[in-house]
Amino acid sequence: MIIGRPGQAYTGRLSMSDSLSALASSSDEVQKSPALTFLGPPGTYSHQAAFDAFGDSVHYVAKQTITGVFESLSSELPFGIIPQENSTNGSVIETYNLLRCEFIGRDSFVRGETNLPINHSLVTRQNVKIEDIEHVLSHEQALGQCKAFLKEFLPRASLMPTDSTASAARALLNPPSEGFDPLKSAAICSTVVTSLFPGLEVLRTGIQDGESNMTRFYIVSYGVDVQVPWQTPPAYQKRALIRLLPDRDSVPWDFSRAIKALGIPISRIDRRPSLHSATFHDVYFLEVYAEGGKESDVTWFDCVNQAVERLRQAGLKSTVLGIW
Repeated sequence: MIIGRPGQAYTGRLSMSDSLSALASSSDEVQKSPALTFLGPPGTYSHQAAFDAFGDSVHYVAKQTITGVFESLSSELPFGIIPQENSTNGSVIETYNLLRCEFIGRDSFVRGETNLPINHSLVTRQNVKIEDIEHVLSHEQALGQCKAFLKEFLPRASLMPTDSTASAARALLNPPSEGFDPLKSAAICSTVVTSLFPGLEVLRTGIQDGESNMTRFYIVSYGVDVQVPWQTPPAYQKRALIRLLPDRDSVPWDFSRAIKALGIPISRIDRRPSLHSATFHDVYFLEVYAEGGKESDVTWFDCVNQAVERLRQAGLKSTVLGIW
């Protein structure tokens, strides 16, 4: 199944129509390969990123939401891909809200990452003009990544968040309600949807803010030992994601204590409201990495677990959510 870069020709062993057939196929060949879930429907950037990373080594199962991807992970659906951060619009809040859940780091784990350049387009039903557009549909991340274009060319249009970019495009053909007028609406999505959903056309392309727009995705798995079926295995990155929940009832909270106890470099820190602590207490997510050029007899896995033990001894509850 080949899904090319937005705006480029599709090349490879399978055509776009073959790609969709493979997605829905229940053949023995498809069933022998492991399943990977993604934020659907087909044609989303998650779908593209997954195929770039895994190609024909997995079969693809679309889910309606990022939450659906996480919650579907099981022995039958062992892998998933979720958007983690965009270079223009920042962290994906739904992803970090889910990373607060206890089953992450117990049943499911982050096992890797992949990046995808994002080139947004304004897509409409055929023969719709830009002056006709009163509503713009897309995932909230895509809407946030195109603020400058929307302000300049569609300042009066209402913005309507959807579960994904491709579902926004599909809504133009299958109106979600009686009062919705698809001839006065547009979707922000990839140009690939015009191949997947006949009746749509690209009105404008390259509408994202800035010259470089990149989304980083986490690869997640059910269980920590199952081998990730990369199409081309990436270089060993030596990264890890740690969830940190300060015990504010027993010790005063000072983040510098956590950094000192951790003892390994931190590349990013994110936080969300805690699900289980008192009001306005947060849970932190620390992405750490191994310093290059340093030789050590300690494996990266042991290094991360030793760091978590140091956090525990400092009175900080922590969980390893992934190592890659």
